[in-house]
Amino acid sequence: MMNLQGKFLIATLDMQDDYFDRAVIYLCEHNEQGAWGVMINSPTDLSVMELLAKMDFLMANSRNYSQDQLVLSGGPVSQERGFILHTPTPQSFLHSYPAGNDLIMTTSGDILETFGQTVAPENFIVCLGCCTWKPDQLEQEIAQNSWAVAPFDKTILFQTGYLDRWVEANGLLGDNIPTAAGRA
Repeated sequence: MMNLQGKFLIATLDMQDDYFDRAVIYLCEHNEQGAWGVMINSPTDLSVMELLAKMDFLMANSRNYSQDQLVLSGGPVSQERGFILHTPTPQSFLHSYPAGNDLIMTTSGDILETFGQTVAPENFIVCLGCCTWKPDQLEQEIAQNSWAVAPFDKTILFQTGYLDRWVEANGLLGDNIPTAAGRA
């Protein structure tokens, strides 16, 4: 089994599930128990600053939060939970896990306390929910041409506009751009 941790999954035009139409997913983990990751191109109407304000993390703290971004819908599983994919920081957090490509997945709220401060991760995305696959399920979906696998690109993950990420991620495939019925 090839380990796909740290790769992009790109929904092909053969994707049969409307939820994943033109989805790009960063795979945080892939092993014999299955796989999971977060969709990186499905913005909600909630900004990270609004989320922090609702959680009272902006009270009394001196924060410089000029680069606000939207919270993403990370997937249909555990949509009430936050998943923050970020670059490393000197500070450790309660629930953080290596996610490939020198990235960290943090699922504990203590990371939110750093946002807008000098100790915050240089780059991060905040997702509500994630995507999961049972053992061998992802491999079957790839074999059915529902997903194409592309290498990681930090610019696409952290700098490309949310709605441009599917097109940009497809550019990583070169001549193997996924088309309907697997025709390239």
